[in-house]
Amino acid sequence: MIPNISSDQGYGADDQLTNASYESKIFSGDYAASHRSLRFAVGRIAAVASTLLCFGLVLKPQAASALPSYARQTGQPCATCHTAFPELTPYGREFKLGGYTAGGGLPFAKAPPIAVMIQGPQFEHFGQNLDSPPTSNTHTNNNVALGQASLFYGGQIYGNLGAFIQGTYDGVGNRIALDNTDIRYADKAKLFGTDLIWGIDVNNNPTVQDVWNTTPAWGLPYISAATGPGFGPPGTMLEGTFAGTVAGAGVYTWWHDMIYAEVTGYFSPSQSTLNALGEGLGNTAIDGVAPYWRLAFAPTFGEHSFMIGTFGMLANEVPGGTFGFGTDQILDLGFDAQYQFIHQKHAFEAKVSDINEYSQYNSSFVQGIASNPSDRLNSFRATLDYVYDNTYSFTASYFNVSGSADALYGTNSITGNPLSPNSNGFLFDVAYLPFSHGGPSAYPWLNARFGLSYTKYLTLYGGATNFDGLNHNASGNDTLLAYSWIMF
Repeated sequence: MIPNISSDQGYGADDQLTNASYESKIFSGDYAASHRSLRFAVGRIAAVASTLLCFGLVLKPQAASALPSYARQTGQPCATCHTAFPELTPYGREFKLGGYTAGGGLPFAKAPPIAVMIQGPQFEHFGQNLDSPPTSNTHTNNNVALGQASLFYGGQIYGNLGAFIQGTYDGVGNRIALDNTDIRYADKAKLFGTDLIWGIDVNNNPTVQDVWNTTPAWGLPYISAATGPGFGPPGTMLEGTFAGTVAGAGVYTWWHDMIYAEVTGYFSPSQSTLNALGEGLGNTAIDGVAPYWRLAFAPTFGEHSFMIGTFGMLANEVPGGTFGFGTDQILDLGFDAQYQFIHQKHAFEAKVSDINEYSQYNSSFVQGIASNPSDRLNSFRATLDYVYDNTYSFTASYFNVSGSADALYGTNSITGNPLSPNSNGFLFDVAYLPFSHGGPSAYPWLNARFGLSYTKYLTLYGGATNFDGLNHNASGNDTLLAYSWIMF
């Protein structure tokens, strides 16, 4: 949430928002209605879902949050919803679960829910020069680049229907596309005499609808080098395989401010539709509908909030979008946990995520893409965050990828052996957020994050040095990134 003029509405020890007051704020305000026509809402959701498919997606979505439009709509400063954006507080999670419709700020007529984000300019340095410049306008190292610029619709659409819709210009790839999109209808009910939030959600990126910063769409890294590095560890299916190339619709519940449950189904547009939109070539597609599920137990006790959960997805994949060779069956099972402590000017978080992938390559093995008929892959990350006064952020994270060696990841040019996915390293980030408690008087909703990020690889693709026989070293992909991230 971007800061408003007033800074005394922040989430602090002297002005704590209780669980009961969360819901009263989420479902109240000048234009947040708790009982609107469900038929109308479903119609709006269906229309937006159709729009997703009609416009197409030619970029992989990047994490973005803390929209000024949300701040104008709610009248809340950044510190109410974020410790250091995009990290959410308990109120920020409730705001999203409530459908982005909480009121209390400027009316829609005076402040339509439009916002702009710019990531860049940013300076990028790698431990080893790239094999070739990424584009004709860049170098093999030490690039200054515009990461991306985005235009958002973020806030209430009508009644209990709200949205987070992002259109992005990629400064390096020179492309414009629809990016992360999450549209939801939410309302309140009672279950066993206890408050329940329920909702219908449409989105284009598995886990973008999640409210914890442990799942892939909203997890680290929050911002990356736009021009490299040359290599990175492989990821599981949920870590971006279908980001922006699918559409999904599902239902979720949040009961007793403690238990979250969700089921969503994802599907791919037809190959001809994707080809016509310029996104069909080379993209892995879903055959039929792929179910995604999420369950979390997340109690809050005053300044302490906890979460332990599981999530997963089962998909019949068509590798490269090439039909006629059957499908691969991929199962991702994720487990995550988060602890958050917010006290006056101090915020501390500890997060763990572990995704286990089980792959049956019925198609890729036949086509010679995979050298094994089945594989396993594991992606683990543990992170510590400390934020002082919602202004100074410090992050340390360890990541580890392990699994079966397979030609999917490439082969060693000397031995011809398949590469191992085994990789590990650290990420460190320090950031300055000057406007968390209120922007400049000329535009009080301005928000910004200026930071320095460093990624250190210990091993990559099974080795520290010459892992592919072409003199590429793990340390060559170490990345120093000096970035600016501005929202207005």
